[in-house]
Amino acid sequence: MKLSPAKIEQLSAELLEQLAEVDGVMFRGDDGQLRIAINQIITDELMVEEQLDAEIHRMLQAYKYEITMGRMSYDDLFKKTKQRLVRERRIVL
Repeated sequence: MKLSPAKIEQLSAELLEQLAEVDGVMFRGDDGQLRIAINQIITDELMVEEQLDAEIHRMLQAYKYEITMGRMSYDDLFKKTKQRLVRERRIVL
């Protein structure tokens, strides 16, 4: 994951504080429960990109020979494949 658990916890707390200041926003749980829920949502969203990256790495193993022979750039293939999958799957990163 690209953010540490401490950073995610900090973002969760800050988001909860910001939502508490918005008029018309009412919470049904206590702050601890809400912070845990927000933390889980952020973690889940970050895992989507991590899982996509792992899938692309597996896909590019088929081109390992071409990449090692210098016929293809791994980074370019990775970026293009990621862009294509994000577009096809309508993933928001």
